[in-house]
This record gives sequence, structure tokens and C-alpha cells, in this order.
Amino acid sequence: MKLYSLFKKKEFFINPGLERIKEASKYFGNPHKKFKSILISGTNGKGSTAAFLESLFRYHGYKTGFFTSPHLVKENERWQINRKHIEDKKLQFYIEKIKPAIEKFNLTYFEASTLIAFLYFADENVDVSILEVGLGGRWDATNIVEPQLSIITNVSLDHTHLLGETLEKIANEKIGIARENRPLVLGSNQMSLLKAAYKRNIKQVYVFDRDFNVNIKSLIPVKFDYHFLDISIKDIEISLLGTYQAVNCVTALTGFIVYNRDFSEQKIKEALKNTYWEGRLQILKNNPVVIIDGAHNEEAVKKSFQEIKSIYKGKSIITVYSGMRDKDFKKILKIIKENSNKVIITKIPVDRGIDETDIPDMFDFVPSIEKAVNKAIKEADFNTIIFITGSLYLIGEVLKIFRGV
Repeated sequence: MKLYSLFKKKEFFINPGLERIKEASKYFGNPHKKFKSILISGTNGKGSTAAFLESLFRYHGYKTGFFTSPHLVKENERWQINRKHIEDKKLQFYIEKIKPAIEKFNLTYFEASTLIAFLYFADENVDVSILEVGLGGRWDATNIVEPQLSIITNVSLDHTHLLGETLEKIANEKIGIARENRPLVLGSNQMSLLKAAYKRNIKQVYVFDRDFNVNIKSLIPVKFDYHFLDISIKDIEISLLGTYQAVNCVTALTGFIVYNRDFSEQKIKEALKNTYWEGRLQILKNNPVVIIDGAHNEEAVKKSFQEIKSIYKGKSIITVYSGMRDKDFKKILKIIKENSNKVIITKIPVDRGIDETDIPDMFDFVPSIEKAVNKAIKEADFNTIIFITGSLYLIGEVLKIFRGV
């Protein structure tokens, strides 16, 4: 049994508020109070930033809990100890354990997932947990912890029907994970975030491009120098593609140094070079080059095309896309069309996914994801990049295809 099977197509149901998860956690003895936590939010890049941060702690000898969402291939990905997915039997144990609480407190799928993380990390006695916020911040289930540190990568317009239609409103939601007397690291020098932090009277704020920065030295691999206060680390190399990953990386690194000034430069470099994060500018094959990227909003799509065109200068691009109907997918399609030589639209196997009736006639629509990918590969030549982007549910399905799952 998987956790989402208990929710009968209600896994996407969102019901803002912290009372349900507070009561459910109290029912089990408040496990979230038994370990130290770090919260990470942001419109884009929070997963990669969380992965870099987890790696830094693990390489310095900490036992880490890692909670992330959504999963790409297998639900077990959501709960990790030292980057190892929870075992099937253990996950089944926690599902059975929280079943009564799901009904008693009317938990959403994400709340139930968060509750399992709290119980699992408490039972495993982790030194620190890195918790990726699911949506927004203020009303996210993870936000009942008292974080030692909060990180917000950036804000852009996404989930506007829930978080607000301006950057200021979205920033106010996300800044809700920060605490007045605990450090906050911002991965973007955006006025909306700075104003929100000021309004909440956050006393210790570290901001990218103000307090810490990078000097990019190469694109493949991404290599850069890092500067923060009196600290300089040269020639940091990461395995993830994209210069924006350097920003995610140093945002995590700054958070780690703020938390733990007793660090090893060598361990930092090893941790960052060996950080992996699937589904973000990930090369699945060569000849032709196939890249997947879960860029599911306008800002992320723009950045991804910028990176691809910078790395693969002069190449043609065939883009395969699918996304959610409740996103502003028409604006995303406009960006894709402007940056692609050919566009193929497909359908993800969720009710919220776009289908042929949503798509303008100018685009090819291939309902089967596997057939859409094969069509792109068949039409590509040595001078073509195949870029598969959109919802992370699309990325998960593509990974299954390439793995033969």
C-alpha cells in the first residue's frame, strides 16, 4: 500500500491551516519537537537547495532527515535518512500507524506525509532534518516545527490562486517560515522578500548578492568561487547543470555555515560536488541529447532555456511539454514556442493535467508520453537538443520510461 492510495484521488487537495497537523502531531507526542529542523521554501530551486544542504551536513558527520515533495518515481523518495529512501516495510508501518489520525483529524495527503516524516525522523534520532516546504510557507504543514534556520530561495508568480497575485503577497506567505530570533538566508536579493523580512522583524538576514555571492568560472562543469563575510572558498565544483544551481548551492552553503561555523573546506567541496538532484536539467542520454527539467512556471522555463542555449550554442531544440491546467500554461507555452524549433505536447496521468482540448491547434499533441518522447528522438539529428519540461509528474513518468520501470 502507498500513502496516496488512502486519499482516493484527493492527493492534490489543499486546505490551508495548521490546526489539523498540530493536533495530529500532538496525538503522537509531538515528534517534531524531538529533533532540530531547517525549513526551505521558495518558488524555484528549493529542492536543489535542500539537497545541497543535506549533503553538507551529511559530509560533516550529521545524521540527516530529508523530507521532500513531490516524488518523481516512487513515493519512498519523500522520506530519507542520510539520502537513503525509506524502506517499503518501514513506510507501511508508518502508514498503518497514522491511519487513525488521518481520519480523526481529516488530514490532507501532504499533512499525512509530513506526519510520517516527523515520526520517522524522531524514531531515527536524526541530528538535523531538512524539510522542503510543500507550498507557500505560512500555512504549510512543515511550519509547525521551530526551525533553527530558514531558507527562502526566491519568489515569482506561481500558485497565485492560493498565495496571492503579487510578489509581495507571495513573499509574505513564504516569509512565514522565518522566526524573529533565528537566522534567515535569502537566495535572491528581491525587494519583496526583504520588505517581508523587515515587517516580520527578522533580526539576522543573509542575502545573496549582498552578503554572499559567486564568481562563475566555467559552465561544464559548473565551477565558481564563493564569498561570504570573511570567508572565501575557491574552485567549488558541482555536478548539477545550470549556473542557477551555483546560486542554489551557495544559498545552502551560507545556511550551513551560519548553522555550523566549524566546517572543513575539503568536506564542503566533496559534499557539493557529489550532490545529486534528479529532474533538474538532467541529461538522460546523448546522441541525441535528451534533457529533462521540472520547470513548471514561467520564471523557471525562461531560466532553463537560457542555460540550455548558453551550454549548447547554436543547437536546435525540440521541446516536449506537459503541465497542470491550473497553472498559467498558455504563458509557459508562449515561452516554449519562442525558444523551440518544434514543440510536442503530451498528457500527464493526473486529473489536473492539460489535454488536447486545452492546446491551440498550432502545437502537435501526442497523448502518450512515451510516444511523444520517441517522436522527438526520431525527428532529432546530431544538431538537436530534446528538452522535456513542465510538471514534475511528467518528469517522473519520463524517468520511468528511461529506466524501464
